Amino acid sequence: MSAVAGDNRLWVKVLVIGFFAVGVTAGPLAGASAEGRGAEPHRVMAFYYPWYGTADGPGGAGRVAHWGRIDAEKKDISESTHYPVLGAYDSHDPNIIDQHCRWAKRAGIDTLIVSWWGHGDYTDRAMQTILDVCGSHGLSACIYYETVPSSQTAETAAQDILKVLRKYGGHPAYLRIGDDAVVFVYGRALQEIGLTGWLKAVGIMNRRMLVVGLKVIGDQFSYGAARVFDGLHTYNTAGSLQGMTPDEVRKWAPGTYRAWVELADGAGKISTLTVIPGYDDTKIRKPGLAVKRFDGELYRAQWDAAIEADPHWVLITSFNEWHEGSEIEPSFEDKELYLDITAHYTKIFKADPRAVHPSAPSYGGYPYSGPPAPPGSVSTAERVALRDRYRGIRIGALSDVDSMAFWWLLDAGVDVEILSWEQVAGGVDPAKHQVLLYCAGEHYRRTVNRPGDVDDALAAYLKAGGSLAVLPALPWPFYYDQDGKAVSQAGRFGVTIRGGWERPQSDAKLTFVQPKRLLPHVPGEFAFPASGDLRWRAMLEDGQAKYTSLLQLHDGEKKYLGDAVAYAEPREGGRVIYAWFGLLNGPYAEAVVHDVFDFLASRVAK
Repeated sequence: MSAVAGDNRLWVKVLVIGFFAVGVTAGPLAGASAEGRGAEPHRVMAFYYPWYGTADGPGGAGRVAHWGRIDAEKKDISESTHYPVLGAYDSHDPNIIDQHCRWAKRAGIDTLIVSWWGHGDYTDRAMQTILDVCGSHGLSACIYYETVPSSQTAETAAQDILKVLRKYGGHPAYLRIGDDAVVFVYGRALQEIGLTGWLKAVGIMNRRMLVVGLKVIGDQFSYGAARVFDGLHTYNTAGSLQGMTPDEVRKWAPGTYRAWVELADGAGKISTLTVIPGYDDTKIRKPGLAVKRFDGELYRAQWDAAIEADPHWVLITSFNEWHEGSEIEPSFEDKELYLDITAHYTKIFKADPRAVHPSAPSYGGYPYSGPPAPPGSVSTAERVALRDRYRGIRIGALSDVDSMAFWWLLDAGVDVEILSWEQVAGGVDPAKHQVLLYCAGEHYRRTVNRPGDVDDALAAYLKAGGSLAVLPALPWPFYYDQDGKAVSQAGRFGVTIRGGWERPQSDAKLTFVQPKRLLPHVPGEFAFPASGDLRWRAMLEDGQAKYTSLLQLHDGEKKYLGDAVAYAEPREGGRVIYAWFGLLNGPYAEAVVHDVFDFLASRVAK
């Protein structure tokens, strides 16, 4: 597993103190000043792309870079949805950067988050000029870390970013929060080494930072990301916004934005929300994706909801990503409309500092400004009790840990060993690892030395009496192999999942129901989520020797639609417990994980 390259295994232990653990979960925020955090003003930032070049431009590309065919007379660029007012420019031209900074300043933007693709890359060569010009306009800039260099390990990521900060981190215009330099990490780079890889990389960087500190803002809203990174963001919401009208956005955004802010707040991390004017990549991708702009109304709807949700920072996607039609930079088609809208909302957003509740507890050194703990929250005493129940039960996590279940167990102080696929393929002994935890997405490594040897090892583990806890980060565990081929092997391991819908009908009245109240922290009834990834994959009995339905989904007529949580003892042997991935992103996630593992502990022999 790349996340723990160089190690045969990774043991992670934490000590529970209060609501969160110290060590892994506190990360680089430990010791931060609550007073300084509360005084921080709202900030507005925009993703910025310095990768455009012209054949004779100062960037020295020697060719047209990232524009494609240019027809200035017809105001058409083959790889751009719209046509820039400045024409097809060179990103290294100081005059172009100066104009961009003037526009950004006028629009109330504080920081440019600069797409950065590696040392010596075309984007890297523009960075010094961008910082110099930003500084002259009272703006700041930082890098958007797009990809981890070969061999894509935690160590290479850490070394790469440390080298960037040695080059640019000392510049007066480089973005800092207090004494800490800020780096945004794009989803591609996050996935290249996984959350556990970034946990290790952030630790390496913080140990090796000599003069300044570091704040890393990860491109993922998840329970685990909130424990690895110093802040959370998402680059692109176009997938969620596709097909929506502004009125529909006004219904979708408040709940979604509030949940994202609360996720970061609850971990004491920097909260951000992303707004986009629109999106259209159909010139560069087929079939591509398009989100209509509605003459600025879509953008306004997002801004209204973002201001109401009160994050620390609002991020704009983008200042000038012309390929994907998300730019607010003036275009031939829209003129300066989106600068004007941005200026209007940034003035409102930055008029007051972020609201902080002085009486709220402080997590990770930052004051918590979110809501009180939701119903079903697990007390510290109950966490300690669960930890004690697992003292004689060893849990081995299959590689590529992503779902919040893994990170919650760490918070609770439960020892979890990440097993490499090589270890699994070599055979797992239920006497040594009484529980195996699957909390990846839909991919897993099926083959190490011979075809299907991981499958064979997992089946043998269950037959020998092992227990498999499946709490995935995406809908269908064990669905794709390491090459992306659909293999759908979950059923072989007793996880009898059936496909449901990609998204329920808008008028569906769906309710989760506990048939026997065996999950004490989870409500007896509660509604199916209204936003987020709503792909439904239910577990059904399907011939197991023993089957216990723990949480069912019913429709408005009380028709049974399958199980969101279920326990089974397959005829071939062993034990399986499953929880639908959507529960792990909802308000009762903590309750579900606690109760699932508490239920399982009573059935696992020590």
